[in-house]
Amino acid sequence: MEMVYCDYKNRNMRFIMDLNALKSFVMVAEALNFTKVAERRNTVQSAISSHVTKLESELDRTLIIRGRGQSMSLTPEGEALAVYARRLLSLAHEARETIQTSRSRRIVRLGTTVTLAMSIVSDVLAAYATERTNVQIHIQCDRSEALLSRLGANEIDIAFMMDQGEPKNRAFVHSQPLAWVSGENFQLRSSDDVPLAFLSDGRDLRRYALEALDTVGRKGHVSHLSPHPIGVRAFVQAGLALTIMPMLCLSPPLQIASTDLNLPPLSQVALSAYTKSPHNQDINLLIEMLKKRLM
Repeated sequence: MEMVYCDYKNRNMRFIMDLNALKSFVMVAEALNFTKVAERRNTVQSAISSHVTKLESELDRTLIIRGRGQSMSLTPEGEALAVYARRLLSLAHEARETIQTSRSRRIVRLGTTVTLAMSIVSDVLAAYATERTNVQIHIQCDRSEALLSRLGANEIDIAFMMDQGEPKNRAFVHSQPLAWVSGENFQLRSSDDVPLAFLSDGRDLRRYALEALDTVGRKGHVSHLSPHPIGVRAFVQAGLALTIMPMLCLSPPLQIASTDLNLPPLSQVALSAYTKSPHNQDINLLIEMLKKRLM
């Protein structure tokens, strides 16, 4: 028997609500007929009446007016209880579903960068969910440099990021072409310095861009910084600067910068996945899907 136990010490009042009785009461409140509710609940009318009487006794209030030869009706207290009873029954159902589901579902904790989460990772989530219906993926976003530490502290199961040059626990490393990225209306004369937007701590991509420009004798300067990829995206989308990113991470309205800008080719960037649980099938499947998406 499921109960809702209430203890109001400051009012010196204590009562226990039987969820089964609440269910009967809600059905009576809707049907206003004990016989019909008894039939629906596959029980006898006296049992339904007993449920309502029990609630009235616990609350010390009349909930239903049972006039002889008259239609049944709810008292104001009955109307109020019907509202709360529906909430309690809904919460009880939600709690049961959550606990039972969490017991049967497994969890894979993926750590990645915001940029990769919004592009490559999102591309594989639907396919993974189809393959592993009983696995929940928890995504935690952080800087590439911080993800290895979080993996070492067992805060995540997989770290998917720009390669950190650390072979320990590395599941794969795959090179990806970088692209100059602009907004739709970005304009630049060939004689102008190239304005660039990067993450505040995006030193690696910044270096790739400036070194590429230097090889062709062209000047570039970091005109905009943001601690978050959305901020970088806003600067680029507004046409205020260029940035660079792995080509697979590109999404509209950002686009590959026009060849009319005469920008130099870029080197490739290495993306890696790390894990300390190489024998876990759920983890391995997600790693394989990420690897396949990069190829």
